[in-house]
Amino acid sequence: MPVCRSGEVRANTVYRSLMPALVIQHLVPVITQSSPSRTALVVIEATSLPASGSLSRPVPQAELIQRLADHHAEVTAGGLDRERTVAGLWKSEGLATTVARRLLPENSLNDPALPRHVLPIEHVGFGSGSTTLHAFDATALHAVFADRCASEYRDFSYEGVGAILRGCERGFFKFMSGALGVARLDTPDGPNPAGFFADYLAQFPPHRQRLIAHGYGRICAFSRLDIYDAIRDATKLPRERIEPIVHGAAFAFLMINSADSPHILRHSAIPFEPEVRAAFQNGLVYGLVFLDWYAPGYLAGWQPLGAVETALIEHARRESALATQRGYPLAFRLANPRQLM
Repeated sequence: MPVCRSGEVRANTVYRSLMPALVIQHLVPVITQSSPSRTALVVIEATSLPASGSLSRPVPQAELIQRLADHHAEVTAGGLDRERTVAGLWKSEGLATTVARRLLPENSLNDPALPRHVLPIEHVGFGSGSTTLHAFDATALHAVFADRCASEYRDFSYEGVGAILRGCERGFFKFMSGALGVARLDTPDGPNPAGFFADYLAQFPPHRQRLIAHGYGRICAFSRLDIYDAIRDATKLPRERIEPIVHGAAFAFLMINSADSPHILRHSAIPFEPEVRAAFQNGLVYGLVFLDWYAPGYLAGWQPLGAVETALIEHARRESALATQRGYPLAFRLANPRQLM
């Protein structure tokens, strides 16, 4: 474990995978203070990993609908719980990844029988699975998303493309991605990374390039031992990619450390440039909105402490109300993002 700077602790998030015998430590810099978990140790069992809902066979549409309803019921039964909510999200994402990889003619995410609360995460998983199946073929991805996705949620699928883009980069993290269920170990290497995948991203319009970069950033939160290192990596990339990658890393950081999310919010004014800090806090706020959409009422009973946590929770509640009025959440962006601080 790295030596801590004075006044800091490193909170460990440990992934216990039942796939390969692999333990990954995610070291989180936070200010020394009593955390909700007391030990600042968050253990995410294999049942909460992105691959936890995956199956090794095709999934008929009726079964897809039932399994998603069951996952959602598990989350909401007996009162909302932060870790259980994230586990439900990842089970649903893994199931959607299976559907995409083993697509049946009857499978569709544009099915009115699907609960709307599961549609954002289902489209993310569907995007990841489709990217693996079609080996990053942009034309094929455009076609399958147009054919099988709900129009209001289609953009969420492009974020899943970015997750696989990071998961399939050459190097040790590609092996880690297999353990986490982000990408299969036999998946070919991704597109040419030159200029942050400039040639590949040119096949997508700008708003979808941002979504792909966001998915890349989301997986960067898994691939670095320290969230600050993930953010520093992002700041070395082309300027237009920094905001979505930091936003995505913050989104994943909140999910990974859900038990300590109030503590993270309180100390979210990270020591980076104002643009980077705003992107990080916006990613945290969006993560809360995403969770509140999946499990309505997630934010209702939250009792924030201090000015920073209060501001972020109030912001998330406003954005969540807008999503409800709109009828769907925006794809990995806020209607009114926080400005520079």
